Amino acid sequence: MSRITRLRARITRRRALSNVSRWRRLWRVLRFWRPNAQADRLLAVVESAGLPGLALYLGLRISPEDPLGLHGGFPWVWFGPWLAAVRYGAGYGLFGAALYGGAWAWLFHQGGSTFPGEFFLGGALVSLILGEFGSAYKVQSTRHREIQSDLTARLERTKRRLFIVKESLATLEQELTDRPLTLRDALLELRRRLATTSPPAEHLPDPASFLQLLSQACRVIEAGIFVRRATGPERWVAVARLGHSLDRLDTDNVLIEHVLETREIAHIAQAGLAETRSSQWVFAAPLRQDVFEEVDAVLAVHTMPFMAFDDINLRRLQVLTSSYADFTQLELLVEDVRAVWPEAPIGLQQEWAQLAALHRVSGLRSYCALWMGQARLSVEVLDEFSGMQPAESSGWRLETPKGHLVLVVLMPIISGASLTAYRREMIESLEAILARKDIPNQTVGADFYPVRHAGDFAELRKRVHSQ
Repeated sequence: MSRITRLRARITRRRALSNVSRWRRLWRVLRFWRPNAQADRLLAVVESAGLPGLALYLGLRISPEDPLGLHGGFPWVWFGPWLAAVRYGAGYGLFGAALYGGAWAWLFHQGGSTFPGEFFLGGALVSLILGEFGSAYKVQSTRHREIQSDLTARLERTKRRLFIVKESLATLEQELTDRPLTLRDALLELRRRLATTSPPAEHLPDPASFLQLLSQACRVIEAGIFVRRATGPERWVAVARLGHSLDRLDTDNVLIEHVLETREIAHIAQAGLAETRSSQWVFAAPLRQDVFEEVDAVLAVHTMPFMAFDDINLRRLQVLTSSYADFTQLELLVEDVRAVWPEAPIGLQQEWAQLAALHRVSGLRSYCALWMGQARLSVEVLDEFSGMQPAESSGWRLETPKGHLVLVVLMPIISGASLTAYRREMIESLEAILARKDIPNQTVGADFYPVRHAGDFAELRKRVHSQ
C-alpha cells in the first residue's frame, strides 16, 4: 500500500512540475512582447506592419467573408496593432489601424457596406492607451538602466578601492623584494602622470608611461597597447610598445577574441581559458570603448616571468589596468568641461562630465554644493566637515585666488527635497564644528549648482574665483 501511495505522489509531483514548466515557457513567450526601448526604427516599422498583416491574414483564412471580425464576439484582429503599440508607441499602433482601414476599403467598400466607425474608433483608442503605457514603461526602463549602469561602475570602483586598502595593510617590500612599488604608490604615480597629459582625441593618455609603470609595478617584460583604426591596411595599430620583438595583434587569437567579445580582463591563468595556455599573449584587457560599446583600445601582454602569475600580482595588474581604462573612458566626455575650467582638479572634471552625460541621456538631475565662509576656514574644519558628507558624494577642497578654502561636493542623482534636507543637516553639523573649535561668529553659506552641462561648470568656476 505504501508503494502505491509513493507512486501516486511521484506522478502528482511530475504533473505539477510539467505544469510549472509549461507556464514558464508561456511566460518567456509573453515577455518578448514587453515595451522595447532599444529597438531600431526600421525593425519597429516592419513589426508594426507585419503584426497587423499577420492578424489580417489569419482572419482571411479563418473567415474570408468577415476577416476583421466585425460580427464576431471579440475583435481578435486588433491584437496586431495593440502589440505594436505596447512595444513601440501609439503611432505604430495607429499605423496598424490605418492598415485595417485600407483593408476594409479594399475588401468591402465596393459592395456599398457602411463604414464600421465604432469598431475602428474603439480599436484606435485602445491602441492610444496601450501606446502611452508602452512609452511610459520605456522611459522608466531607460532611467533604470542608466541608474543601474552608473551604480555598477561606482561599485566596481569601490571594490578596487577596498582591495587597495586591504593590500596596503601588508608590507609588499617584505614579501617581494624585487618590486619597488606598492599598489598605492603605483596608482598615485599613474594619476599624476595622466593628470598632466593632454593626448590627441584618437590616442590614449600617455600609453608609454603606463606601460613603463606596469613594467615597474607588475614585472611586465613585453607588452603593447593597440588602437583600432577605421581605415588602413592594418586594423589594429600599436601606439606604445614595451620590448622589441612584439608581434602584431591577432584578433583571431582566443585570448584577444575573448576580451573583445566580453569587454573584460582575461589572462591564461584564468578559469575557463585553459585553451589559451599555448597562446602568444598571456594577459589582455580592454582600455576604451567607443559609442557603440565596442572595444577600440586593447592592452596585450606578451611576456611575463613565471613567478609573476601569482594572485596578488595579477590582481594588481587588473586594478592598474581598470583604473587606466576608467580614466580613458571618462576622458572621452571631459573635453567641454575642461575647456571652461582647465585648472580644476581632474577628478572633479571627470565626475562632472559623467553626471552631465547621465543627465543628457536620462534626465536624472545631480547637484554640486559649494561650501564657503565669510572668513578663511581652516584645513582642520574642512577636513572634519568633508568627513560628514554623504557616502555617495564626492568632495574636493579648493583654494581660491584670494587664499580662502572652499569645499566642493558633487551629489549624484538627488531630488530637490533631499537637497533641502542635506543643506539643513550640513549647516547644523558645520555650526557644531565651529562652536566646538571656538569660532562662533563665522558665517558659513552654501551655493548649489545643477550638473547639466559645461555652462554650469563655468558658473561654479566664476563663483570660486570671486571668493
